[in-house]
Amino acid sequence: MNQKTLLYRSDASRFIAFPFSKPDGRDAKTKSSRWSKVSSESSSSPTNDPDFSALPFDILTKIAAPFNFPNLLAASLVCRSWGDALRALREAMVLLRQGKQFKHGRGGVGRNLEKALVSFLKGAARGSTLAMVDAGLIYWERGQKEEAIALYQKAAALGDAAGQCNLGISYLNTQPLNHKEAVKWLHQASVGGHVRAQYQLALCLHQGLGVEQNLQEAVKWYLKAAEGGYVRAMYNASLCYTFGEGLSHSRRQARKWMKRAADRGHGKAQFEHGLALFSGNC
Repeated sequence: MNQKTLLYRSDASRFIAFPFSKPDGRDAKTKSSRWSKVSSESSSSPTNDPDFSALPFDILTKIAAPFNFPNLLAASLVCRSWGDALRALREAMVLLRQGKQFKHGRGGVGRNLEKALVSFLKGAARGSTLAMVDAGLIYWERGQKEEAIALYQKAAALGDAAGQCNLGISYLNTQPLNHKEAVKWLHQASVGGHVRAQYQLALCLHQGLGVEQNLQEAVKWYLKAAEGGYVRAMYNASLCYTFGEGLSHSRRQARKWMKRAADRGHGKAQFEHGLALFSGNC
C-alpha cells in the first residue's frame, strides 16, 4: 500500500519525505549528562563560582522540562532546593511511564489509548515536554491536529527537540501550509541533533520549501542525519553522490551510503544495491 508522504514534487523527484510517525527512540537519542554536585562555598571563595542552587524554581523547571529520567534524577540530587523544585517533573515521569504502558499494552496492563492520553496530559500539566509530545502524538493520530500542535508548541518553546521536529512536520501537514515556520522549527531541532528533523530540513532545502533552494546545505543535513543513523537520509545521500547534486559526483561514496541503507532494510536501496551487484558496478 502506498503511504501518504509529507512532501512531494510534481516532477516526481526521487527525494521524498518520510511520513509523519512516532519519534521512536527519543530518549535513546539523548545522551545522559553527568551532573556534578554543586558545592556550597563561602563568599570569600577565590573562584567566586555562582550558586546554581539559588536559581528561581520557575527557571529551573523550564530548564529541566525536556530532561529524561536519568538526567532529572541526577539534577534532583544536586541539593534539597533542586529536589523540591523538580518534584512535579519527577511525578510527571511516573505518569509518562504509566501512559506508555497503557499506550503499548505493557507492564501487565491492557492497551488503552484513552487512559494513556489522560496520563500523558497529567504529565504535561506538571511540565514534562516528553509527556507533551506523547500526548500530542495521540491527538495527531486521532485527527485532533489543533490539540496536537498546541502541545508541540509548548514542548518546542521549552527546547524539546522532538517537539520542535513534530511542530515543524505539523506545519507541513496542516492547512494552511506554513513552510517558513516549518523550516524554523526543523532547523532548531536539527541544530539540537534530532536526526529526523535534519532529514526533513534537508528535504525543504533540496526542494525550496519555505526557504531558497540550497543543494549544498541540503546535502550537509542529509549527511548529518545519515551519520546519525537515519536510513532515508543514507539513501538520499547516495543519490546526491550518484547525480552530483550539491557535491561532487563520487561513485565510491554513493555505493557506501546505498549499501548502508540497504543493510538497514531500506527497500529501494536494497533493490538498487542488488542491481549494482548484479551488473558488477560495486
